[in-house]
Amino acid sequence: MRGVLNLILGLLAALGLAGCDTTDSRYFRYGIGTNLYSDDIVQTTQFQDVYLTELCRQAMPVVSTNEAQCVGLAPTPPTWNLIVQAGMNDVDRRCDSYLAWLDDRRRTNSAVLKELGDAAVAAQGIMRVTGVGANPITLAGLAFGFAANTFTNVNSRLLLEVDKTTVQTLVLRRRDQFRFDMARKVITDRPTAVYALRQYLTICTPFAIETEINTTVTVFQQAGGAVLDRTPALINSETVALRTTAPYTPDTRVDGPRQTGEIKPADIYKGYLESFNPKADSMSYVEGVLAALCVPKSDYLKPAQVTARIVAFEKWFDQDDPSKITGRLGRGEIIELNRYGACPAEYRNAYERRELASDGQRKEFAEFLSRVSDGGPVTSTRLSDMRSKIKAVRRSLRMEDPVIPDQATPDLLDRLQELRKP
Repeated sequence: MRGVLNLILGLLAALGLAGCDTTDSRYFRYGIGTNLYSDDIVQTTQFQDVYLTELCRQAMPVVSTNEAQCVGLAPTPPTWNLIVQAGMNDVDRRCDSYLAWLDDRRRTNSAVLKELGDAAVAAQGIMRVTGVGANPITLAGLAFGFAANTFTNVNSRLLLEVDKTTVQTLVLRRRDQFRFDMARKVITDRPTAVYALRQYLTICTPFAIETEINTTVTVFQQAGGAVLDRTPALINSETVALRTTAPYTPDTRVDGPRQTGEIKPADIYKGYLESFNPKADSMSYVEGVLAALCVPKSDYLKPAQVTARIVAFEKWFDQDDPSKITGRLGRGEIIELNRYGACPAEYRNAYERRELASDGQRKEFAEFLSRVSDGGPVTSTRLSDMRSKIKAVRRSLRMEDPVIPDQATPDLLDRLQELRKP
């Protein structure tokens, strides 16, 4: 009995101490305050210097670079973009750890609450057996109930109540969307880089996750599911580097001399991407996607060449949903392409890069090609040595393509696999 009472007193004492938090008192009275200067700004700046220096080291193209290469560095816009990318990678690492901790906490929270409830029942049973009167029994029962409810109020919040997949799906989708949008931005200075990383970090904070869930439920109840698709995310990159959406200026490396009345590259580029906006998206953003698609710069303004490569990629990426094979890159397709970066010269389309990347894959493909008589057997696993054979096999199988005559595509591999069957 004495142990039970000690437990009750301990819980009540903890509640009393919780009310003495000076942070709670300060925020309750003054909010964030009206003074620009804060006591921790010097320390915050120092920590920020250290953090950005480490991100610079992670963004450097040289592995195991030393700190001196990043101390006192004045990054250019491309470098700031790499630093922000490294920062988002760091945030992802910490966010994944937090989500794993939340999952573990959610699993153990209910077990602790059940243990408290079992203790209350056991204590009341013992008191009945020892003949203690009704009032002490009621008092002990209420005390344990209060303790259990207090534990629930302190430790159980929306993050621990909703299904774990709801929280994880929300965070992963918001992170993915933020990264996709950031691919269109050009970071030019430190304040913008810090702001972008703070926005990205906020996605994984408890208040942001809970607010997103509550907002989604409210919008759904008031307007239905159709409106949810048009509701912007609570945390997004719309206010990051707004000035980077400058109007298009010709790039003589790609565009060549401009003549009056000539079609602008932007007018051609918007035919490649479903979501392209020439007033908001930079040319470098589109050209980065084209480079990942293995389109050479000389073909950027040739719709037939680009579209053929898009279709080859879509036939692999969207093979489970043929309706998405449109010849124009959608959002999910762009995200997939951007994971790989610029295409090595050996490959001529993204499908080749994905499915013929290893020696084993190219060896098997060479064996498939060798089964078709035209052009003779293939003895090399280098794609450059297979080009003439690919062209001959396409002609033999009546799959000629004047735009990409010597490239490996999903439909060609499917046909070769059919021929391999006994």
